[in-house]
Amino acid sequence: MKELLKQYNGIKIEIKELEIRIRKIQDKKMRVEYDSVKGSNIYFPYEEKTFNIEGYNFEESDKKGERLVKLNKLLCRRKASCEELKVHIEEFISEIPDSLTRRVFQYRYIDDLGWQAIAMRLGRVHDSYPRRDIHDKYLEGFND
Repeated sequence: MKELLKQYNGIKIEIKELEIRIRKIQDKKMRVEYDSVKGSNIYFPYEEKTFNIEGYNFEESDKKGERLVKLNKLLCRRKASCEELKVHIEEFISEIPDSLTRRVFQYRYIDDLGWQAIAMRLGRVHDSYPRRDIHDKYLEGFND
């Protein structure tokens, strides 16, 4: 459980990053491609000319669309997995019976506070009190 708790803030960051990536994928649309080709007049004196062309590359767009759909599904599965872990950690913290211990875990993992800041919130001076006396003692009963 301790290793899972350590991942909490990383999971929150990963969820935000995945949401941004998913949004970017959903915003990608088929775009117009531009190019130029050389040709000649259809009438004599057949001078060489450059023609600008534009259009959609449907074949490439279809392949790209399939890749984007697959990538979107993959990212959505990863996001769902991260959200499940996040909820699991929050449930673990919510189910701690002792209010003081629950607050220490909330400050440490959900609020991402350091041990010194947690000690100050608890009205203690030394940071080892919340870490050793509350946090570590509670986790001794859990084996990962």
